[in-house]
Amino acid sequence: MAEPAAALLLDLDGTLVDSEGFHRQVFRNWFGSRGWPVDEELLAGFTGRRADDVLANTPGPWSGEDVGVMLAELLAGMALLPRPELAVGAAELLAGAGIPLGLVTSANTEWARTCLGDLLDHFDVVVTRDDVTNGKPHPEPYRLACDRLEVAAAGCIAVEDAPAGVASALAAGVGRVVAISGTFTAAELAEAHLVVATLGEIPPLL
Repeated sequence: MAEPAAALLLDLDGTLVDSEGFHRQVFRNWFGSRGWPVDEELLAGFTGRRADDVLANTPGPWSGEDVGVMLAELLAGMALLPRPELAVGAAELLAGAGIPLGLVTSANTEWARTCLGDLLDHFDVVVTRDDVTNGKPHPEPYRLACDRLEVAAAGCIAVEDAPAGVASALAAGVGRVVAISGTFTAAELAEAHLVVATLGEIPPLL
């Protein structure tokens, strides 16, 4: 991308907020309450995706159970844990980007507001789980963000932390997909155009 980016599209959990440990603990607690075995590989399958999509479409110990009931149990479990902190550099990135911003998250608006507070108001467009029929890794979330911003996906930069989010942005035709390593390794994020260690490495790309 030789010209300045048309927009910066950002994931929330694991990207702007250090929440992956939070979410995995919610799942560990829930699996334990159900008497189901759990390991890190299983938990990784939920990262960056809508939990109900995984529960509805991926075989597991939850197969045959009511998805709505399970999702309600998970949401109730979230209320029992302290909220996660902003990622280092998140506030500075949002305040100083200088181009249109889109939040593209598998969470709902309430969770985004809880995590970001007034920083959510920096975004020109917010696309949540409730705005799309198909969640990540489907391209719909990023396509919708670009449509609402009235920009071509090819001119945008997307920042993600999970393979599902990287796949979603790539499939939507985003011109530069940047992955933040940490939740996943650089090798696991290799489909991204670029893998960086921190949000502080994003501004020079804009």
